[in-house]
Amino acid sequence: MRLIKIGLTCLGVSVLSSVMTSQNVLANNQSNISANKNYLIKNATLHTATAKGKLNNADLLIRNGKIAQIGQNLTAGSNVKVIQAANKHVTPGLINASTNLGLVEISAVSSTVDAATKMPGAGASFDIAAAINFRSTLIPQNRINGLTRAIVMPRSSNSIFAGQGAAIALHSTMQGILSENVLQAASYGASGAGKSGGSRAAAMQKLAQALEDARYLRKNENRYLPGFKWEFSQSIADLKALYPVLDKKIPLVISANRADDILRLIQLAKTHRFNLVISGGGEAWTVAKELADAKVPVIIDPIRNLPSFESLSIRLDGAFKLYQAGVKLLFSGGGSHNAYLVRQSAGNAVAYGLPPEVAIEAMTINTAETFGIANYGQLEVGMDADVVVWDGDPLEVTSNPDVVFIQGQKQPLVSRATRLRDRYWELKGNHQQAFKRQ
Repeated sequence: MRLIKIGLTCLGVSVLSSVMTSQNVLANNQSNISANKNYLIKNATLHTATAKGKLNNADLLIRNGKIAQIGQNLTAGSNVKVIQAANKHVTPGLINASTNLGLVEISAVSSTVDAATKMPGAGASFDIAAAINFRSTLIPQNRINGLTRAIVMPRSSNSIFAGQGAAIALHSTMQGILSENVLQAASYGASGAGKSGGSRAAAMQKLAQALEDARYLRKNENRYLPGFKWEFSQSIADLKALYPVLDKKIPLVISANRADDILRLIQLAKTHRFNLVISGGGEAWTVAKELADAKVPVIIDPIRNLPSFESLSIRLDGAFKLYQAGVKLLFSGGGSHNAYLVRQSAGNAVAYGLPPEVAIEAMTINTAETFGIANYGQLEVGMDADVVVWDGDPLEVTSNPDVVFIQGQKQPLVSRATRLRDRYWELKGNHQQAFKRQ
């Protein structure tokens, strides 16, 4: 018993230390943000995520938070800081298409977990935007590794509908919500079956009935007097939260891995006329043609290849096969603590055949287009200047960001981890540069 008390005390001290360090990091970050919004990046390899593809020995001008000019031999005007980037690579700021950033800090401490709710009647209407913590220590940790934006998803608890997701910017000023309600999340497959009495058939019935009820409610809402007893499959709030899905303003992201499950969801989307996005997609490559024909994007972690009874056919070249069929790819991976490792997953997909520029697009413009994030995701004139300068190939695990811009503001490459490193690890001699980023 005494050992348990000691362990819990140590855990509490660790959590409080993490929070206090986070406050110090944020305060320092805000003081270190450059006031200069005009930069000229010279002689870099630009991965544009556009039809232009990769541009060699190119310059990029950032002015007032936007990409103002791209070309060669550009000249810096007044109040423009020049960044020499010969032999370096430049990409749009990366985005992970499925995270719990700002919702989960320490999974073992319930007070820091806001990704799901067990409250009755809160399924599709559950909006995680009100719970996102922009002081999370995980945000700077991911930002210094090239992640500038993220899609934040709710987790499904009791309801087959998990709720509404948001798009955030990982800005050190903590002004991070770009858009609330950019998606509606739901589960199918084994997870959905578990929330529907144990059968996929019941899960499909729940999904279909909810969509039918939402359409009926919107059409007949004015016919009912206040206090009238409604008889629907979901709460009124949940059904109203599905209106944007029916209007095709936001996609319905449904988790599924088994090929048959994916085909049934494609048919559901056709029947009920909504924009579907598949998340997980372990066996998606086996029905790639059907996904491409239906224009259904797929969120996958390309480094996942361990089979299960839901994804017996999962394989490392699944992303490549989806690309070959014409499916729009969105990449996730790494969880919340390591959401930036989506880049490593993308590099793994390239090792198994995916073209490098397609991998870049799967971490930038594809996600932006799918979730309606305007002015982001490409190195193109007029776009928000979410720009990362890398010291090497961005798809190599040994490469790191030299400079990170979010909406034209140069971000401090500081996190709780780097501060602890600097505090406790004083490196000497010739090995210092190998471990310590200046």
